[in-house]
Amino acid sequence: MEYRVLGRTGLKVSVVGIGTLGFGREGLFPKGEAGIKEMARVINRALDLGVNIIDTACAYGNGMAEKGVGEVMKKRRNELIVLSRTHAWQKSDNPADIAVSLEESLNRLQVDTIDIYQLHDVTSPEAYRKVMEGGFYEVLRKAKKEGKVRFIGFSTHGSFEVVKKMIESGEVDVLTLAYNILHRKRVASDGEDLKVTSQKVFPLIEKFGIGLTVMKPLGGGALTLKGADGRGLSPLKLVRYVVQNQYVHTVTPGVGTISHLEELVKAGDDEYALTPEEIKQFEEEAKRWGRDLCRQCGYCLPCPQDIPIPSIMRLLTKWQQKRDRELMKSYKDLETKASACVECRECEKRCPYDIRITGKMREARQIFE
Repeated sequence: MEYRVLGRTGLKVSVVGIGTLGFGREGLFPKGEAGIKEMARVINRALDLGVNIIDTACAYGNGMAEKGVGEVMKKRRNELIVLSRTHAWQKSDNPADIAVSLEESLNRLQVDTIDIYQLHDVTSPEAYRKVMEGGFYEVLRKAKKEGKVRFIGFSTHGSFEVVKKMIESGEVDVLTLAYNILHRKRVASDGEDLKVTSQKVFPLIEKFGIGLTVMKPLGGGALTLKGADGRGLSPLKLVRYVVQNQYVHTVTPGVGTISHLEELVKAGDDEYALTPEEIKQFEEEAKRWGRDLCRQCGYCLPCPQDIPIPSIMRLLTKWQQKRDRELMKSYKDLETKASACVECRECEKRCPYDIRITGKMREARQIFE
C-alpha cells in the first residue's frame, strides 16, 4: 500500500481508503448489533490490508456506519484516520445543531477527537453562503480549537466557482470531491464538472496545501454495472485510474463485502499500476458506459406518474442480454407500467448521465406491452 501526505494536515494516508455510504444500504448488513459487528469485520480486514483512512457520516444508515467504525476504534484507534461529516446544516437554521450532531458522532465513533470533520454536501452558492455567514462553519472552527476535531472542511459537488471560494478562503484543511474516469457528476442539477475538477480544481488545491480525498471513483457503483453484452468495467482499474492522478491524496470507494474490499485495495499497490497505453485503452473502454446505460442510481425519481423507472430500465438491459420470457412476467407484475409516461421529462432533468429516459419508456412499451 502506498501512503501520501494529506496536504498541510501532515497526516499520512493510504492512497486507497474505504467509504461507508453503502453500510447503510438496506439488506447489505444485518440489522442491529449483528450488522455493526459485520461492518467492524470489514473495517478490521481493511486495516490488516494497510488501509488507514475511512470516510463516514452521521447520515449513513442513520448513524449505523459510524457505530460500525466505533466498534473498531475501541481497540485500533491509533491505526485509523477517521473522516466524518454532518448534514445537520441542511435541516436547521440553528448552528447549535452542528455541535449536537458532532457530539452524537463522537459518541457513536467512541472517540474523544475526530481526525477530519466536514460539513456534508455544501454544493450550491446559497449553501456555501449559509454555512459561512450563518455561523455553521464557526462551530467547526470552535470544535477544532477545543480539540474535538483535528481538521475541518467540506464535501461538495459544487461548481468551480463555489469550490474556488472554499479553497481561497484559507479556512479549509480537507476537501472531499467526486472524480472518476467518465467525469460524470452526481445529478444534473449539480454544478460540478469533473473534467474541470481534474484540470483546474486539483492544481488549485495543491497550491493552497489542502488535503484532497476523492469520492465516487466507481460512480456510486454505477460504473461497475454490466452492459447489454454482459461486460463491465474493472472496479480495480477504476480505482487505480483515480489513484494515478498526481493530485489525489486518497480515494475512498464504497465497500460492502470483504471480497469486494480485497479487490479494490489492490489499487494501492504499484504492481497494479496502469501504463499510459493501458490508461488510453481503459478510457476508450469506459466510453461504452455512456448515455444509454442506466446505473440504477435512482436520481431520476420520484416520477410524477409513479413509474418505477430504474426497474424498467433494468428489465430493458436484461432483455438486450437475453430475451427471457420471465422478464415479460416481471414487467407485468409492476404496479405502474411505462405506458403511464406522459413525457414530462422531469426524470431526464435529474439524470446525471443524460439518458433519454422518455425514449426508453417508449421502447419498454413496444417490447413488454
